[in-house]
Amino acid sequence: MLGSLRRSIGMQVARFHFRASKEEVISFSHSISTSDRVLVIMPLGQSAEEGQAHVLTFLREHFYEPDITVIAAAGGTPVERVLPRCRVLLVGPGDVSRLFLPQRSFLTRVAERNYDLALDLNLDFMIPSAYICKESNARVRAGFAGLHADTFFNFQIRMEPASRRERAYDRLVQCLEMFFRAEGL
Repeated sequence: MLGSLRRSIGMQVARFHFRASKEEVISFSHSISTSDRVLVIMPLGQSAEEGQAHVLTFLREHFYEPDITVIAAAGGTPVERVLPRCRVLLVGPGDVSRLFLPQRSFLTRVAERNYDLALDLNLDFMIPSAYICKESNARVRAGFAGLHADTFFNFQIRMEPASRRERAYDRLVQCLEMFFRAEGL
């Protein structure tokens, strides 16, 4: 009960924080295919899945590995195996406030780089990762569609019904590949 109330208040604070931000009209195919720096937010509080490694492998094939920043929960991720030369920022319990918002000190570490593309790999909407994605100021901020997702993402991937959640990461990679093919890359 108390966690739900804190989450609701955190969502209202986040929406208030981003209330004045206006989205510019962009060409997704051009913006994605010309992206150099990528921010990837691994699922927070979920175990690693094979599909996540598929997304990371796709990124390794299309982007210069040191230009990829991965945010992951402290405590082991598949990132080191797939992207050994990327920049990894670990999120610990102290990096998220009681209202489920990222601490300013953590956001400062994220903002040390500029990003063209930000991907939130959480299948369920998570305030901390969505907030980080929006705060990154990336031209394209992609995440999975859901309640409140439009406040944080300008590109949303719809998931199939719950029985198809395991294919959500494949769908994300297919969407990204579509933009690379459209630009002939």
